[in-house]
Amino acid sequence: MSARNLTLRHNRLFVPRVIVVLAAIVSAYPVATASAQRRAPDPPPKVMITPFSSAEKDLGAQAAEAVRSRISKSIDVKKLTVIPKDDINSTLTASGYSTNEPLAPNDAKALANILRSDEYVEGTVSRTATGVKIDARLVLARDNSLQQPLPSAEAAKLDQAAQMVARSYTQAREQLAAEKSCYTLFREGKFAEAEAMARSGLAKFPTGTIIGVCLGNALQEQKKTDSVLAVAERIRAVDPRNVSALRWAADIYQTRGDSEKATQALTGLLAADPSNDRLVEQVVNSLAASGKAAVAVPIIMEAVKRNPGDPKTLRTAWLVLLAAQDYNLALKTGAELIKADTAAATSDYYARSAAAYAALNQPAQAAQILGQGIAKYPNNASLLLVQANALSKAGQNAQALTAARRAISIDPKIEGGYAQLALIYGALNQPDSVVSVIRLASANGGDKSTLAKVALQQGNNAYKSGNASKNRAELQRAVKFLMLSDQLETSPDAKFLLGVSAFTVGQSAIVEAQTTKNCPLARLAKESFATAQENVPAGLTAYADAAKQVLTAIPQYTPAADEMVKRYCK
Repeated sequence: MSARNLTLRHNRLFVPRVIVVLAAIVSAYPVATASAQRRAPDPPPKVMITPFSSAEKDLGAQAAEAVRSRISKSIDVKKLTVIPKDDINSTLTASGYSTNEPLAPNDAKALANILRSDEYVEGTVSRTATGVKIDARLVLARDNSLQQPLPSAEAAKLDQAAQMVARSYTQAREQLAAEKSCYTLFREGKFAEAEAMARSGLAKFPTGTIIGVCLGNALQEQKKTDSVLAVAERIRAVDPRNVSALRWAADIYQTRGDSEKATQALTGLLAADPSNDRLVEQVVNSLAASGKAAVAVPIIMEAVKRNPGDPKTLRTAWLVLLAAQDYNLALKTGAELIKADTAAATSDYYARSAAAYAALNQPAQAAQILGQGIAKYPNNASLLLVQANALSKAGQNAQALTAARRAISIDPKIEGGYAQLALIYGALNQPDSVVSVIRLASANGGDKSTLAKVALQQGNNAYKSGNASKNRAELQRAVKFLMLSDQLETSPDAKFLLGVSAFTVGQSAIVEAQTTKNCPLARLAKESFATAQENVPAGLTAYADAAKQVLTAIPQYTPAADEMVKRYCK
């Protein structure tokens, strides 16, 4: 159940209580007028203790009650109010929650807000060989990323461990008054004053992470980057999963080009908050860009084990695995994701899954899952285009042509649409159609760089085929494609390959012209050698040996070609 439902149900449950209170205020108004002129003191802050997490049934609720009892006995009620167990349980029950199970972070925050609690304590409890162990945290209700981990408490009995937690909690609260003042100064834009207030709070509680975050924020606004990093590392030493400290460290280390430390901070962020979709996207993109996505895999797969069937965790794992190029596990995780949440089967899901199959060299499976996606999203041009690519790679070019044409008819400006269509025509051995599509796309604002690459690929294929078969028509087709590629976007590769293709055409034409005394062939030879002479030098850097050989050979053929034109073309 969502935190929103929790809030709505609670408000509905307590409306009569609000009405009764208002009635009492109205009846008492004439008497209270004089005293109301004097400002009433602020009520003491409230703390809520939620059921702890535990592998043993009911142990988490027992530990929470033990800590609640110990804190109640150790504090001054004028300075702190401990919210009773009954108030917590009645709200949870009214909202359909278990009173014995731990709450998700956002639900715990929502419950704290409903009960008007300023802070809460959450944690885990487990049995040990000698007794019990409690690991707890103090969390601020206004922002549940502001947390103070308390020292582990191990004892023979639960009440003894709870007493240790209560003592640590009381000590950790010593930073809160300064943090509240620091936060107020920060919001007013008084960053230097906020820094000073934070440092005074740290003097009282040197390991404070909550006050440390306010200090880091104040330093960041003053652009004291070295100091921010120092604060981040100090906080991480106390709390390795502190989100603010991890963010600062990741950003600073990335800016400074320290990829190893940046990666450590990013993976720490992922482990700290794997259900935060926005954060996950940032982390995964950063890790993928640095080629380090694989380091996040064990972290997120551990989160999947801890949260079986949770759609958010599964989606995070799916994205991480795709970025890490662990495609088999990504596909398996994706299948689990759409079982857990059918709404996750978006067009993006089908496109990414198809790309994973394609990367595994399984074009038939890619086409199949795309078919499922298109059945659900029949007018999605992007899916149709991806399907066209998958079908073409699977050798089903007739079906691919249909899919590509349909994609372009739905969205004539779809990125890569005409390039894909040209590639399919090439696979169907329809070179004239390839050229027509490329020219049409170029004239209508298509990406010339992409189109040039398509033409280069077709030219390269034609050259390889013509050179192997000594088929002059195929080599002339290569020249045509390579000229088109170089016109769209000039490149050394296109020029060199154009020159070599033209030279090979010239060789073939001059041999036949000599035998048949054919004028057109003689002219073809002369023009081809001229084209070769112009373009082969572009390959002197990348293809030095081959380019030098062709450039040495051209002068040996050129005089003969000139002589044949004079003799046969009268």
